[in-house]
Amino acid sequence: MMNPIQLEIRPLTEDNILRPYEIKASEKLIESLGLKPNQTIHLNCSRYSCQVQLVSIKERDLIMYCTKELLHSLHLPNELPFFLSITQEKRQNHFTLGPIVSVLTEISDKSESVSMGSITDFCEELARYCTVNGIFFFVFSFKDWNKDSMQGYIFQNKKWIKSKVPHPQVIHNRIHSRKREQSEAFKTFTDQLSNMNIPYFNDHFLNKWEVHEYLITQEHLTPFIPDTKILLSMNILEEMLVTHECIFLKPIHGSQGRKIFRITKHESDYLLDYTSFSGEIEQKYDSIRSLFQSLRSRLNQQAFIAQQGLPLLQYNDRPLDFRILCHKTNENKWKITSAIARVSSKEQFVSNLARGGELMKLNTILSTTFDSKRAVHIKKLMMELALEVAESISLSCQGIYGELGIDLALDMEGKPWVIEVNTKPSKDQDPDHLSSKVRPSAKAIIQHCLFLANYPHKE
Repeated sequence: MMNPIQLEIRPLTEDNILRPYEIKASEKLIESLGLKPNQTIHLNCSRYSCQVQLVSIKERDLIMYCTKELLHSLHLPNELPFFLSITQEKRQNHFTLGPIVSVLTEISDKSESVSMGSITDFCEELARYCTVNGIFFFVFSFKDWNKDSMQGYIFQNKKWIKSKVPHPQVIHNRIHSRKREQSEAFKTFTDQLSNMNIPYFNDHFLNKWEVHEYLITQEHLTPFIPDTKILLSMNILEEMLVTHECIFLKPIHGSQGRKIFRITKHESDYLLDYTSFSGEIEQKYDSIRSLFQSLRSRLNQQAFIAQQGLPLLQYNDRPLDFRILCHKTNENKWKITSAIARVSSKEQFVSNLARGGELMKLNTILSTTFDSKRAVHIKKLMMELALEVAESISLSCQGIYGELGIDLALDMEGKPWVIEVNTKPSKDQDPDHLSSKVRPSAKAIIQHCLFLANYPHKE
């Protein structure tokens, strides 16, 4: 079987020149495919196929001109040129156009510009990488999906254009709404994907309690997991505060450091601090009962966990943690694509960028805090722990996971602790996220897509 050949497809504007299922193909392309002019081939694209006849034209580039009727039959855009690859199948004279890769997310197109929210730039990055590598890439929203015919957004000339597209061969799930993922409509959608044999990842959001329950069963990981309980009653709050000088209360479905309480014992009182709440909350309590009564109305709104507060390493008297981004690029192996330190603002006890945190290089933090030998050892341990966590989550959880953001913190002795696991990590937590270069994390997403779609892919 030949290797995939990258080519450009252009719609013909003068359809009367050719019969609907003839293709003008450059001599170079016909020769590269091992074919002859006027030969008939069977052409597949995703779930669609047709027979076409090749008409040779003198062109230096690997290019194919198609009628609008043909492009319509293959569910490909018939208004714009685009790039993809062609691969020979095992059957004689059968060829496949593709691969067809997509991202599912929320899309706003009410104004002249099209926005994918916080991942707009990252989607553009994926699109640029796919174009160079002969991969047909588009972004679509839940409302664009139809099991018979669908539309999506293609990135061309620095803008997103809505067009008819073939059904994807693999989908990267970047829906931001937990509520939508839990809806009956989404279940119907994923059932259709299963029936159509279309793989998708990351399967769904994992809440903080789920992650804790998965990890705590792994004996080799338990020494790195803070004591954590789901907060069902005042007795659990009391038990945690008897055991620990400081605890954090976190919503199990929370993100970006929002709605987190910190409770610290101070002599006979309990001091309360919190992030992003409106309304006044008293900050000092003389009993656990009065503290719990004050929190009750807020705790009843959603489920919370109580987590052990640790004496963590700080940087310039500011709280500090680390985001290790892990990607699965083949069937059995996770790899780290980036690792950064996040330093909180002086007014916050969480380091999320949404709360005013600052990004720094991991090596800079470690080298200014520990001697060189110790810094190398700690970094190695952090990387190994992140990979172990990613592997454990992907083996334990239902569905496919190919990208995880592992949040770690270091205590004063340099021991790493697992703070959180993000199934849809932020795309701006990378010092190079504004660079024109395609980041390793973007390449890893596409390589995993090709693996899941069973396409030839780079390791």
